[in-house]
Amino acid sequence: MCYLLRIILMLLALSLGTLSALAAPAELAEAADGGELLSGYYTVIDDKGVVILQTGHEVRQGDEYIGEDDVLYEITAVEGTLAHCRAIEQLTSQAPDNAIFVQAPAPDAPAPKIAIYHSHTDESYIPNDGTPTQRGKGSIMLVGSAFERRLTELGYQVEHSKTLHDPHDANAYHRSRRTAMKLLQSQPAAIFDLHRDSAPLKAYSTTINGKPATRLLLVVGRQNQNRKTTLDYARSIKRATDAKYRGLIRGIFIAHGNYNQDLSPRSLLVEVGTQYNSREAAERSITLFANVVPFFLGPGNNSGGVAQASPAGTYTDTGGDNTGGGSYAPIDTAPGYDMLGLLLAVVGGAIAFLFLSTGSWQEAKRKLKNFVKYEFVNFLSPRKKRKE
Repeated sequence: MCYLLRIILMLLALSLGTLSALAAPAELAEAADGGELLSGYYTVIDDKGVVILQTGHEVRQGDEYIGEDDVLYEITAVEGTLAHCRAIEQLTSQAPDNAIFVQAPAPDAPAPKIAIYHSHTDESYIPNDGTPTQRGKGSIMLVGSAFERRLTELGYQVEHSKTLHDPHDANAYHRSRRTAMKLLQSQPAAIFDLHRDSAPLKAYSTTINGKPATRLLLVVGRQNQNRKTTLDYARSIKRATDAKYRGLIRGIFIAHGNYNQDLSPRSLLVEVGTQYNSREAAERSITLFANVVPFFLGPGNNSGGVAQASPAGTYTDTGGDNTGGGSYAPIDTAPGYDMLGLLLAVVGGAIAFLFLSTGSWQEAKRKLKNFVKYEFVNFLSPRKKRKE
């Protein structure tokens, strides 16, 4: 097992040059404007010309989108800010037979922790602020505070970081990565990066229980070794929210990028409305979203009449602002597949690095042979203790 670990570490070290040389161009392209259009949005249409998605996030060929009706779409072409997609399949809304059910915590267990931060701390709402961005004081942080208040009322421990990551440029996610890593030191059950999207008002405006609200968009990064687990997690959140507030979540965008989700499989980016929604509507929606958290994370120490654990391990709604019904159990996750994918990516990256650095397969073979014969053997051999 020790030798296997050493082999993996060597492959990781060998592939660092590949990850920098090969992944950097794509990463720079994705981050050229912070991974989104600062003024404007992309429109995604199907083969009949029906608008499927509008978002400020950069849309690339190969991206996927799960709509409100759980239809999975694939982006097939992008022409400027107009993208074309095709429907792939109708996803089931039922949990699989081997689902992992959320269990109620022990009565004396500490309240689960939830972390909140904002990669784009300048994002604001025009009806309240008169501008879509306010450097150093974006009102998206007030929406985060509303989320924090409701979660606290429900009995969760909440850490809401308002660390600034301005300007809204290519390095915003790199700066917010440090914040996310700091928040993860306390081992929260979930971490949310709250944003405000760019899109027409109609793309996000809705009414829930007779009151204006904004819809939410969940974003999962494609360049993320936790992708499958994170997507399963996002789907479990959507399923729980659909059962209680149908239409609150407009869909799940599986987009090019990482969004710091490699740090935790339960790290999720949530878009709360567009720049044309009011902040009050955004705060109302994020409060409703907080009401659903016990259904996919387990209850806090004070469920506030929102959810109770049933004997089967599912959660049954017992009150609150309910427009749906029934019980809910999150879908299974398979972190083993993520680790296998990471190992394969490392091995593939090492091979690609050898080819690119030598210019031919023959030279790459020779270099690999020398590496195994000398450096690799020395690495695996027992180290001698240094003489005092």
